[in-house]
Amino acid sequence: MKNLGTIVAAVFLGLVLLLYMCTFQVRFTEVAIRLTWGKPSETAITKPGLGFRWPYPIQSIVKYDKRIRILEDLTEETRTADGKNLLLTTYTLWRIDKPSKFHRNFPHGIEDAKSKLQTTIGTRSSSVVGNTEFRDFVSTDPAERKIHEIEEKIRSLVAQDAREEYGIEIMGFGIKKLGLPTAVTISIFESMKSHEQKKAVKYTAEGEAKASETIARAKAAEERIMAAARQKAAEIEASANRVVGEYYKEFDKHPELRIFLDNLRTAAIALRSRTTIIFDTSQSPWDIFDEDARKRIPKGFGHVGRSTVPGE
Repeated sequence: MKNLGTIVAAVFLGLVLLLYMCTFQVRFTEVAIRLTWGKPSETAITKPGLGFRWPYPIQSIVKYDKRIRILEDLTEETRTADGKNLLLTTYTLWRIDKPSKFHRNFPHGIEDAKSKLQTTIGTRSSSVVGNTEFRDFVSTDPAERKIHEIEEKIRSLVAQDAREEYGIEIMGFGIKKLGLPTAVTISIFESMKSHEQKKAVKYTAEGEAKASETIARAKAAEERIMAAARQKAAEIEASANRVVGEYYKEFDKHPELRIFLDNLRTAAIALRSRTTIIFDTSQSPWDIFDEDARKRIPKGFGHVGRSTVPGE
């Protein structure tokens, strides 16, 4: 029985070892290539899961990360078409698009690919910058700056080389930093400063002229508006005086009515809220609540009651 257990264990271990030698696993972030006698197959394995192969040395598996990578190029000094020097730093987003072609070009791994891609980027960047004028990079006029067009031109050239020669897809490209050598920087900034100062003087003069014109128009408009307002106010005041004069004429005919209305208004104001008060009806304006006093009011002025109190 002991020998049988040993044999079973040995067979099981042998099967496990054979299974290990004949299988491989591809993660969802990876792409794999079968190498048969060291030669890569044309079809890559992109589907994640378990795969089978012949044991080494018949077949072996090479895996690459298929996620997007970022490559920052070194800052290099390049010359523009009009003879100005620029310090250009770029960034590139890339991934492995054709694993078999990539492996044939870079059998030693990713670092070789990064070095080759950096060389391609530097060559293409220098070529594009050499055919571009300085004002396309640096200018006070936004219409003259063409950074995005330059980036797209470099990206297109690098993408073509990388796809056709290396099996690499360029997902994005951009200029990260744009600098100038110290001597060039001082000269350019002095020129820009002088140019901007001239523009500032011109804009200041134009602004002062427009300000004077605007102030003059505003003062003229103010005079017209005030004259119209004064005329309108005089008309309203004259109309009001005529109306008041008519009322005064009526009150002059009936002085008792005026006194009565004044008393009534005073009482209404005092009794606007719910209030209990004690007052002397012999004194004005409370005499309107005295029956004898009301009898002395001339007929035709109405009667004193709840409906005669203003505000109720």
